[in-house]
Amino acid sequence: MPVYEYFCPRCKVKFELLRPLSRAAEKALCKVCNTESERALSVFACVSKNSAGESTPVGGAPSCGGCTSTGCATCRPS
Repeated sequence: MPVYEYFCPRCKVKFELLRPLSRAAEKALCKVCNTESERALSVFACVSKNSAGESTPVGGAPSCGGCTSTGCATCRPS
């Protein structure tokens, strides 16, 4: 079963639920204030370690040296 992330508009808490795919579109009740919450967009990163033990991103655009994002305000094209 996949894990889905939800965001509560009332108390601003982000929480996770393990749900079957058939219930993916359903709203969820916040675990803090019991308010109906929408599913949030989940993001993840995939990294691999080279023979020297350094982490490098797998797939997508390369990140800048100052962060792990590919699109932050400090990233500059080379």
